[in-house]
Amino acid sequence: MSHVYVAGSINQDVTVRVERRPRPGETVPGESAALGLGGKGANQAIASARSGASVELIGKVGDDRFGAELLADLDAEDGLSTEYVHYTEAASTGVALITVDSDSENAIVAVPGANGALAPEDLSDVDVTDDAVALSQFEVPQPTIRAFFETARSQGARTILNPAPADDARDDLLEIVDYLIVNETEAQFYSDADPDGHLSTPELVEMAADLRAHHEQVVVVTLGEAGVFASTPSETITLDAYAVDPVDTTGAGDAFVGAFATALGDGTALREALDVGSAAGALATTEAGAAPSLPTRAAIQERRQED
Repeated sequence: MSHVYVAGSINQDVTVRVERRPRPGETVPGESAALGLGGKGANQAIASARSGASVELIGKVGDDRFGAELLADLDAEDGLSTEYVHYTEAASTGVALITVDSDSENAIVAVPGANGALAPEDLSDVDVTDDAVALSQFEVPQPTIRAFFETARSQGARTILNPAPADDARDDLLEIVDYLIVNETEAQFYSDADPDGHLSTPELVEMAADLRAHHEQVVVVTLGEAGVFASTPSETITLDAYAVDPVDTTGAGDAFVGAFATALGDGTALREALDVGSAAGALATTEAGAAPSLPTRAAIQERRQED
C-alpha cells in the first residue's frame, strides 16, 4: 500500500447550483444549495485514500463548528489520518463559495481562514516514510509547503505540487518539486499564454520546458475533455480523456492528483499513473460536489477496464 502525506487546505464548501452566474449587481434564483467538506488538501487526501493509499493529512481548522464537523467527516474516511490537523483560535475555518451553472462549470471564491495560518512549525513532528509521496497545493502558505517538501525529500520521499489556485511561485519551492501538476488555465497563467485559447501540443512542450525548474522534474497538464499531457526530460506523453456525461466538474482535478499520487506510491510507471488519474478525474465529474464525487479504487479500476 502506498503512503501519501498531504499538507493542504480544509474548507467548508457552500455549493449553489444556478442556471447561470449573476452579473455584477444582479440577483439570480438558485436551484439548490449544499454544505460539504472541501479544500484542495482535504479533497486530494480523500482522493488518495479512496484510491488505495494510507494517507496523513496535515492542516489547520478554526476552533469553531465548521472545524469540528469537517474533522469528524475526515475521520470517517477509511485510510485517512488527521493526527497532524491542528485547531487554531486565531482564524475561522476556511470557506469556499461554489457556483455550478447549467453547463456543469464551476466558479469558486475561497476564504483561506485557518489554512493561511498553517506554519512550518506545525509540521515539526511529521515523520515522512522514505517510500512515501508528499503532496501539496497553493491554498496553504508557500513557506510551509517548502518546509514540508524539504523534510519529505530529506527522508527519501517524492514530492508533488499542484500550484492551484494559480499564484506567483517561489523559485526555491519549485526547485524541490519532483512532479508539477497544473490544469490548462494554470498552465496559461504560469507560461503567460493567451488565457482565452487552447494550448497545442507543441505549445505545451515549450511551456513545460519553461516551467521545469530542474532537470528531473516531470510537468503534467490536465486538459479536461482534451485529456492529459506530461513532459519528462526524455519523453512527451499524451493521453485521451475518458468519455463521460459530466454533472459537476468540481473536484475533478483533485481526484486526478490524489489518484495519481497513490499510483506513484504503488510503484506504477508514469504513463499508467497518468491513466489512473485520468479515470479518477473523469469519474469525479459524474456526481455533484467535491468530496462526495471522489471515486474509489474499485470504481477507477472498473472504468479503466471498460476502455
